[in-house]
Amino acid sequence: MQAEDRKYTWAAYKLGAFGPDISSDSKVFTKQLDEYLSLHNIVYTVESITKDGRIPVGIIGGKFMGPILYLGDMTWFPWASDRNKMECMTNILNELRKQYIVMFFCSMADKEFYINIAKHGVIRRVGTIYDLLVSGPSPLFQTRKA
Repeated sequence: MQAEDRKYTWAAYKLGAFGPDISSDSKVFTKQLDEYLSLHNIVYTVESITKDGRIPVGIIGGKFMGPILYLGDMTWFPWASDRNKMECMTNILNELRKQYIVMFFCSMADKEFYINIAKHGVIRRVGTIYDLLVSGPSPLFQTRKA
């Protein structure tokens, strides 16, 4: 994440992208963002072409666990369209699979989104994880070899 991306992250925060607990104090936000960033080995800001030009549309955080890059947080900014999300995730997973084995799980509500990405050949579903989310079983995905 670059310093100039923080203004977009702040705007997304103010629009509720990180949950309902919103403070109008930018210092509180900066502290929360720094804590979030410290939980991850990597944080990518994903950009897409929008009506306002090429701007950040989300952030993705991950952690290395041995040879695996585990993506644990994917936060989309409120102005990201479904197309922005699909293009960004397909492209970033395509690039990451060239260097890493990437694994992640999602909610059942997001399952079809990732199945559509799998149709592009960059990921595959490798099972289901139980007992992680309060919403029930979670589909597990892994990148395919490039």
